[in-house]
Amino acid sequence: MIFYPVTFLLLLLTFAVQEFIPGIPMAQYATLFLPPVFFFAASVAVPFPVMLFMAFVTGFIWDARYVPGVFEPQGQAVHSFISSGSHLPELDMAGGGFGFGLSILLFGLLGTFMQGVRPLFKRGRLELPVLLVGFTTFAWLLIEYLVMTFLRGSIYFPQMVWTKMITDTLLAMLAAPLIFLLLYSLAGLSRYEIKYEGLRYSFDGR
Repeated sequence: MIFYPVTFLLLLLTFAVQEFIPGIPMAQYATLFLPPVFFFAASVAVPFPVMLFMAFVTGFIWDARYVPGVFEPQGQAVHSFISSGSHLPELDMAGGGFGFGLSILLFGLLGTFMQGVRPLFKRGRLELPVLLVGFTTFAWLLIEYLVMTFLRGSIYFPQMVWTKMITDTLLAMLAAPLIFLLLYSLAGLSRYEIKYEGLRYSFDGR
């Protein structure tokens, strides 16, 4: 079964590609968060244990790369709220720490939510899965920001926060169909079969 290792390698590749994805200045540096979006899309194509493993890897690498105090990027566009102080001063945590490992928990919970639409995905109905990729991306950003504001001791939602979260979500939904198409193509080439509660579906139509 080569579908799982190739999907995992593609997930790792998205972190390298992420370094070259610029933010959109006019939209508060909105960015396509490729690793999380790829993870959310892949969550509907892999079994639950594999999804949990991918959630751990995605969350660990994301926090290791972008949580301030672990390894903070210098001179780069904003990639998430937890490393956005240089562009959005209103979001500065004033020295507060964002817990390393929280992204692992968030990705695990949201990936579990995405597992619920696996029957639609294996039937080729991608409308709801694409919408849910947008929903989980928005939920991830919102929870991340709520944790930040909690650590600061106040809840504050300036307009720029909503602008960034909405545009990030729209970018995720635009990328999701392409990722699903990639996963379908990979599944067809590897003759991968997705199973769900006793139902069986073969991507090659047999």
